[in-house]
Amino acid sequence: MKVLDFNRSHTIVTSAQEGVEMNTCRSQVLASCTLTDDSQRPVTYYLCKECIGEHMYKEIGIAQVPTSEVCTIFGEHESSLRKKFADHKDDVIQSGTNDVSRKGFAGGVAYWTNLRFLLKSAEARPLRTTDDIITATLGGESMVGVTTLADSKNGGETRLEYPIPYVNVHRPENRFQVDVGPILYPDVASNEPALVDRLQFAYVMYNQLEVAEFALRVPTVIGGDLSVETQHYSQVVKVPARSELFALVE
Repeated sequence: MKVLDFNRSHTIVTSAQEGVEMNTCRSQVLASCTLTDDSQRPVTYYLCKECIGEHMYKEIGIAQVPTSEVCTIFGEHESSLRKKFADHKDDVIQSGTNDVSRKGFAGGVAYWTNLRFLLKSAEARPLRTTDDIITATLGGESMVGVTTLADSKNGGETRLEYPIPYVNVHRPENRFQVDVGPILYPDVASNEPALVDRLQFAYVMYNQLEVAEFALRVPTVIGGDLSVETQHYSQVVKVPARSELFALVE
């Protein structure tokens, strides 16, 4: 069995303004989400490591102020750049085809001229029992999780794949509990025309392999003031899901 080796998987994207190359960024892949509809055509998106909004290659004043957390979701044909500020009203979501022009923090317009996926796979063995999971956890093995969700609305399924940097175990009672994020979660109720805009940031949690809970990042009111919102993992859903855990073979 092969799974994605997240420690060695990246996207590399080059951006330009008015025909002049400005920067090339390498970003580690944090999670993947593969959507398969009733036509059985899979489409995969990759959530990449977040950064703080930055001015490029200045000796001082690198950080953009006000600061923002910047995350990108890449697919083969479309992508979404998402900036989260302290105040939700200032957040920015820029989605579209991979060559679309996007307005930057300082007002300039840039576009991506080249996108490469450097995806490394690794041999892995399935952890079929709780004892397998506990032994791999306490042995410090690199682990990957795969959670599959049925899409009752569209007749397909979604395959979520992610590393396991955090897991709980309790050997006396032979228990485990996964808690991993952020990953990508599909909003099957969304009517957004672009698939990439139907994806939400989430944490996945489970202590059995037939059901999972997801904490979804959504607009969240702060302190009872309905006019003040931020983005937070405040919506929790519990859904039937098939989860599998794997240990990478060294």
